[in-house]
Amino acid sequence: MNKKIAILTDSSSSVYAYNHNYENIFVIDIPAFIGDQIFNDFKNNGDEPFLNALAQTDVIPKTSQPSVGETLEMYDHIKSLGYTNIIYLPIAKELSGTYQNAHLARDSHEGIEIEIVDTQTTVSVLGAMVLRAAEMVKANKSVPEIIQGVLNLKNKWGFFFGVNDLTPLIKNGRLSNAKGFVANFLKIKPLLQLNPNGTLLAVKNIRTFKKTLQEVVNSVVENVTPGTGVIHILHTNTTEFKDIAIELIKEVLPNNEIKTFTLSPTIVAHVGLSVIGVGWINY
Repeated sequence: MNKKIAILTDSSSSVYAYNHNYENIFVIDIPAFIGDQIFNDFKNNGDEPFLNALAQTDVIPKTSQPSVGETLEMYDHIKSLGYTNIIYLPIAKELSGTYQNAHLARDSHEGIEIEIVDTQTTVSVLGAMVLRAAEMVKANKSVPEIIQGVLNLKNKWGFFFGVNDLTPLIKNGRLSNAKGFVANFLKIKPLLQLNPNGTLLAVKNIRTFKKTLQEVVNSVVENVTPGTGVIHILHTNTTEFKDIAIELIKEVLPNNEIKTFTLSPTIVAHVGLSVIGVGWINY
């Protein structure tokens, strides 16, 4: 029997906002909350309702991983469309319970083969993995070949972030070494790194956000392959800093492709609005 393979991911990848033609990509929401107000269905509602609400409140937002029941519903939906296999590429298990619930739901499900990959990443790198998987499905690759193709990207990427306000990260407990950086009140704007194991680590104290941005760009330039590595810029409402980052990168790496992405509410809920990220994938 011919296999019909679906690629499933979550909203942290922002792939729901990408311009692609793959009908076999499915996204399960990691909803965001501001107080009692819930924000989800990002594919239809977009990110703006959450971003606008966050800009007008001092409440620290939260997220909640898809429940086992919601994951089961997604598996059932994909199965109902005639798919025989699901390759699930969720956010890093160190960052969310999504990965664990995916396994719990799989153990309770029958009638479709489900492979869950420990991606150890999120944001646009996860999105790139999803697109790579969908491309390989289109090329009639087998499930093991597709999974290996995704895993081949795991050690070829990196991401650094500049954050203008550490409060959301500290209060949400998302910063691995937060104790050393609670000096947020001293106007410190640290350089943060998304580690290959999926954790977020503060690596350097910096006094101004613009200097942090320069450090972010420098760190990426040191690691990306000149000419062939693809550079990713992530932003929310920091358009000014996005443009500065592009200029700084082009001065040093004029021949590298630069892609820009907006951060999904799933991620913004933890890092806040005043953030910019720059990363790379060395294909």
